[in-house]
Amino acid sequence: MKKLILVFSIALFAFTFTAGAQNCNQGEKLAKAAWQKYGPWKPNITLNPFKASIKPIKNTWNWIASNGGANIGPRYLEIDGSKENGSITGQTKRTFVTHPSFNDNVKLTINKYDGKAKTGVVICVQGKDGVTTQKESYIFPNDKNGKVKTFNLRNVKGKIIIVSMKNQSVGNKFKYRIDAE
Repeated sequence: MKKLILVFSIALFAFTFTAGAQNCNQGEKLAKAAWQKYGPWKPNITLNPFKASIKPIKNTWNWIASNGGANIGPRYLEIDGSKENGSITGQTKRTFVTHPSFNDNVKLTINKYDGKAKTGVVICVQGKDGVTTQKESYIFPNDKNGKVKTFNLRNVKGKIIIVSMKNQSVGNKFKYRIDAE
């Protein structure tokens, strides 16, 4: 009986902590939905119609969830220099999706300001054709020291940027600030 419990425990532990490769799958669905809703990207439109339609939904949900871990699915990240803050607890993910970029180059900054978690970051872009391409990847080390990583994304005009972060530690937090400009 003890052997059966031991084997079962080991199998449960092995299946519980197997993590798939870090990717942008969660943000890919939201990016496709944005392309369907807004149609092809037009360089002569402004950001205001997009912000106007998203802002009420975002404000209502963030008010309910208090911008904490209760937010379901990807979050929108605006390319205007405004910062998003958060915390990713053990073995969970956080995904951000932008509107189509109006600029060819975008500077994306992630600041790990607290926590000891080893955290993987993958940055992808999706064009209006629905093709998702990985641009960058980085792993924040398992240490307490704060770290700032800046990604200079090139050739992203008219593309949606997807940022996926996964906490790879079991019991540690990853507290971050993220902004794109």
